[in-house]
Amino acid sequence: MIRWLLATRWKRSLLALLVLLGVLLFLGNLYIDAVNLDNHRRIEEYRQRLGGANAAEVWAVSLDRRDPQLFPLRDRSWINQSDLIMELSRQEDESPEVGALTIEQRQQIMEALRQSGTFHPPEVLDMETSFNHVEILRIGRRWNPPDSDDSLDQQQKLVRWHQSFEFAESFFGGGVLINELVRESLLKIFLQSSHNWLNLEDEQELARVASTLSRIEPPRQALARALQIETMYFLDFFSGELVDEYGGSNLWIPLCFDLKYFLDHYLEWSLDPYDQDKWARLSESPPFYAPVTSLLAPQYQSLLSQVTELDGQLLALRAAFDAMISRKNGQQWQPPEGIERVVDADGTVRLRFTGSPAGTDVYLPR
Repeated sequence: MIRWLLATRWKRSLLALLVLLGVLLFLGNLYIDAVNLDNHRRIEEYRQRLGGANAAEVWAVSLDRRDPQLFPLRDRSWINQSDLIMELSRQEDESPEVGALTIEQRQQIMEALRQSGTFHPPEVLDMETSFNHVEILRIGRRWNPPDSDDSLDQQQKLVRWHQSFEFAESFFGGGVLINELVRESLLKIFLQSSHNWLNLEDEQELARVASTLSRIEPPRQALARALQIETMYFLDFFSGELVDEYGGSNLWIPLCFDLKYFLDHYLEWSLDPYDQDKWARLSESPPFYAPVTSLLAPQYQSLLSQVTELDGQLLALRAAFDAMISRKNGQQWQPPEGIERVVDADGTVRLRFTGSPAGTDVYLPR
């Protein structure tokens, strides 16, 4: 056999080519095994840093670490069985221009909310996990609409304002990305009317407003947690469903390189999503060998900008109410870290979170 292969020149060339291909296949297999091994190592390190083996566990751990001073999270399972919620949903289906909730409707919802149990995340987080957010979002938009023309007195409007934040935080706080997007959508609406209460004469009412604002989870912090859960969900998909689908314990070409690209670009970024250098890398379009990443991993640039602006608005409002309380007490007030105190030429004082656009400034009453 060997003599036959070496008998002529073309046979010797064929043998050399076959040997070369065998060596390349062997080395390629070693490289793919090394990539898979490194991917598994990095995923395991990430799981240890977040404190959970999968997305559901990371979510549960994040709730255990939640600041107890924030609004408590409430169970949402009763929403689909509530006659009032069904009636409100029917009204909106029949008339999209339906007005704001009445005092009685808001009171019924708040009573049901406060009587419901503590929220617990699902034991398994996947595409089949249901989130009761559509109906709650509808209600939230009718809670305190900025263009509502109502006849409530100041105290009733103040009660409605306090309720709106408890409603949004209790139902959507501490959640995954879809929950957080809805929460911040409602916060953006509810914060618009917050400036009105800077003129309150009663110091105790000012303190109550400041207390409510302090119980809202800062959007930047909340989004970072939600992105980490989302990242873990993608890793569960890569290392779980895809491995099961293709068989074996490792991903083959091109999926192992797809996962490597995801780890290179999203893993460290999810731990510090506001780092500008890491942020810039997300603007790159995934290469052809990363089809799963290009389909599953959304682009977060515009979202992060919006959240940073909303976070700055909340922190500036907190500082503004602290400043007004100090003024009432005749005390000297110094802006906290990250808040700038700007005095205009006409003597107007405004507060701004460092780095936020001018449109988010909070003007203090004269």
